[in-house]
Amino acid sequence: MKKLLPLIFIILLAFSACVTDSPTHVTGEPRSRTLGGVANHPGSAYLVEQSDMIYPIPVPVLFQTQNVVRAVYEPAEGIHLAAWLCPSMPLRNFVAQSGHSHAAFVYELHLCDEVPENWILQCMAVMATPIFVVYPPRQICEETPIGDTIATLAYSLGAFNIPMFVAFYPTTGYYGHGLIPAEYSIIFRYARAIFMHYAPQVAFVWVAPSLDATVRNPFFPGHDVVDWIGVELLAGRGGGGFVHDVIETFAPFYHMFAPHHPIMLLPLGISHFSRYNHAYEVDAAAMEILRVYQALAGFPRVGLVAYGDAFGVARTGRNDFAITVEKRLVSAYNRVAANPHFLPVLDTSVSLAPRRTRSIHMGYHWNDNIYVNVATLAELNIPTPRQTVEIDGHLFACSSRISAHRIWFCEIRQTIMVDV
Repeated sequence: MKKLLPLIFIILLAFSACVTDSPTHVTGEPRSRTLGGVANHPGSAYLVEQSDMIYPIPVPVLFQTQNVVRAVYEPAEGIHLAAWLCPSMPLRNFVAQSGHSHAAFVYELHLCDEVPENWILQCMAVMATPIFVVYPPRQICEETPIGDTIATLAYSLGAFNIPMFVAFYPTTGYYGHGLIPAEYSIIFRYARAIFMHYAPQVAFVWVAPSLDATVRNPFFPGHDVVDWIGVELLAGRGGGGFVHDVIETFAPFYHMFAPHHPIMLLPLGISHFSRYNHAYEVDAAAMEILRVYQALAGFPRVGLVAYGDAFGVARTGRNDFAITVEKRLVSAYNRVAANPHFLPVLDTSVSLAPRRTRSIHMGYHWNDNIYVNVATLAELNIPTPRQTVEIDGHLFACSSRISAHRIWFCEIRQTIMVDV
């Protein structure tokens, strides 16, 4: 009994500390609905965290802009579903295994290589658009004038007379292919002009070297010769899980380029195995696939996502991003592909249409209320209501107090929509 007394005393101390602890302020709304007796700050109120309550989760805020001309093959709404497969995998097999048609497939090609006519015919058979990632000539072709090799490729692809994408001289992992920025820009711009003549249905893609790239990157060839921006988005694994949150790291890149061009993820990959710890994390990868694809619906100028099934350990050296090797990953991919926001056929329409723009600031949809950051309201020239709400140190306005504009929550995109 004597041994139990100190233990009982410690437990009572811990319990008393818990009940006297002040609650954490995680979000807020008008004081009349406050669940705890916490003093209000001027112009705002707080909701008190309760043990049986769910934390509010930030969601993107999209607002409508004026009518604009979309870029070539940019969808009016939604994201084109695409895949980057190993050349040996028949496209029909992947379509059958994934359970969904795809708007596009990716093929890697060097200048001077033969155009893969059979693969293009496979694309046409499954009603998919070819995406060619074009690299410089191999060493054996160095004596051939670069202009001739580009013209030959443009003429060969143009002969099919179908929509295509060409990601010309991607800088990812190569950073200029040994060229100085001026040389790279000249070749890129020359290629664009040649393709405009011989293959006018080809959209040109500039692939950024990394997520840190900006429009001031020395290898960016200019807005006038770029139709789409491509970027690699791979969620690699380290010893303690994913190295970084790919959505958080992608957001600054998106806000840099989205005002100018639609963006394609070339490729997107979620690792389920890493040589850092030689562990398979299939369930975690499946959950991350679901999360990332859902989050991408909140980036309205992401127009195409090509999943990198070809990016296995043999290619990357450390991570395995392939999904066709695991049934649980295929099942997760099947679920995200079923979302109507992801398009199985290329949108080739051309029209003036309103475009959704993503605010830099996130909002909240919680307890059937919508909260918009006052900085977003200022961005839209919407007056801020007198009563605001503090969430995580920032001021928000409840949509019920913004009567002049329709503010609603899109269940499919999991985003807040502001009609202005």
